Formats: sequence, structure tokens, C-alpha cells
Amino acid sequence: MDTIYTLASSTFSHDAICPEVSPKHCNDPDIVLPDHEHHQSVTLTRLQAALSYGLGQGWQVSAQIPVDIKFLGVEYSLSDGTPYVPPYGNIHHRNEVLYGLGDGRLEVQHFVRIDANWVVGAGFGSTLPLGRTEVNPYALAAKSKKHQHMQMGAGTFKPAFSISAVWSRMAWGMTAFMNGELAMDANHKGYRPSSRINMAVGPTYRVTSKLMLASAFTISNESQAEWAAKPDPQSGQTRGMVGASVIYRFNPQLAVMAQGKTSLFQVTQKTVMRQPFVGSLGLTWTPQGKSTEP
Repeated sequence: MDTIYTLASSTFSHDAICPEVSPKHCNDPDIVLPDHEHHQSVTLTRLQAALSYGLGQGWQVSAQIPVDIKFLGVEYSLSDGTPYVPPYGNIHHRNEVLYGLGDGRLEVQHFVRIDANWVVGAGFGSTLPLGRTEVNPYALAAKSKKHQHMQMGAGTFKPAFSISAVWSRMAWGMTAFMNGELAMDANHKGYRPSSRINMAVGPTYRVTSKLMLASAFTISNESQAEWAAKPDPQSGQTRGMVGASVIYRFNPQLAVMAQGKTSLFQVTQKTVMRQPFVGSLGLTWTPQGKSTEP
């Protein structure tokens, strides 16, 4: 069983201009609505529990259930930086905290030891639509109504897969993995989530029998989501990150992990949330006699 706590924080800004910002207020002759900017802050935290159950002969079932807490903040300013209070209030963004279950994941996995140094594995399953979903925020914005862009889940099942390889010697080793999710359908609110693929590779070094260091280069791609068959401009990106981990194993059953990652590059269609740093803490417990190896 694994328990992982992840923290990521970012700030970003975007222009707010008529008529998109609020058609109702832009068309009101008694209201002066100059071009201005939204400055948002987002802190994402996730506590994820992962449970794996060995079926024997290298097979296992793995399930992940996350709980998300999202801290959102916003400030407004004119183009010259002067603080500004928009007449449309908080229909777009609010100082608020969102919390609840995120989408889970269920996989059947198989691992094979090729020789004394190599173990490879693969899995296939599905995401579990446990997280709360929102109605079309762009349709509500077009009516100058309060809306929410930040969703807790996708509202639909997505086929998921994973592939991994581990090479290890007495001191040095290497890990590589790839996993992804394929968005097949839109949910009942007209939202089709992003498809995702993540790949990582990097060396490991065993300092002592209990202490291991690891680093990895990660590249991920997220396709644009859709609302009512139209692309969501606040989605879609390709990102490269580099990170390092420290893993300490107290005994064969219990280990802890601390990890930090930073973005090297991020390519997006428009201004979307950027994550300059992601930190994680993890705890792994393996009952005696349980193993995924064949």
C-alpha cells in the first residue's frame, strides 16, 4: 500500500476584455468596463492512497483513490497595474477552497523478471469517475453567470495503461515508465476530458542497503479537452520536468520517499496554469510474503 502527498503551487495572469469577459456588463451603456487583467493563484494538494494485491505468478491488481484540496485566489488590475474591482463581481474566479475525491484508477498488472537485473511490467485498466464535475463554464460565462473551470473529476471512464522497466545492479540502476489515459467519450454535461500520456526515465543509486537516490526526466502531453465538441482553450499542454527523490527503507515492509520536480519547459495553446515546482512525500508498506515478482 502506498500513500502519497503531493503539493504544487502556481500563479498566472490573463487579459479580460469585452465582450468575452461579461457580455451583460459590456453591453450596459451605464457601465464603463476597461480592458484589465485577472491574476490567479492556485495551490493543488493531493493525498492519494494506492493499494496493490498480488495474485501470484507476477500478476497484481492495483487501485488508486485520490483526495484533492485546491486553494484558489484572484486579484484584478488595469493594464498599468492599478488595482481594479470589476463590476461583474466573482462570476469567473473566487478566493475559495475546493475539496473532494478526484478520479481514481484501477489496473490489472503483470511483471516479469527477465534476468537477475531486469524486471519489466505492463498494466491495463480504467480511470474511475469519482470526482465532482461542473456544467459548461463557457456557456454560463456567455450569459454573465457564475461558473467554475476547476473540476475535481472528468465524469467519464477513460481506458488506462502503464508500462515499466527496472534495471538494477549492486549500486547503480535505472527506471523507466510510461502511462496514459485515453478520453473516449464526453460526460453527461458535454465535457470530453483530455487524453494524457506520461513518460519518465532516470538513474538510481543505492547509497546503503536502506538509502537510495533517484532522478528522472519526465515528459507529459495532455490533449485539449472539449465542451460541447468545442476545444477548451484553458487545456492542452506538453511539459518537461526534471526531478530527484530520496528513498529510505526502514525494513523490508516499510519505506518513505521525498521527491521534488521542477519544470524545464511547458508548451501550451494559450495561457494555462504552470507548475514551476511539484513536491511529494510518500509512504509504502508491503505485508510480509507479498510480492509482484513472478
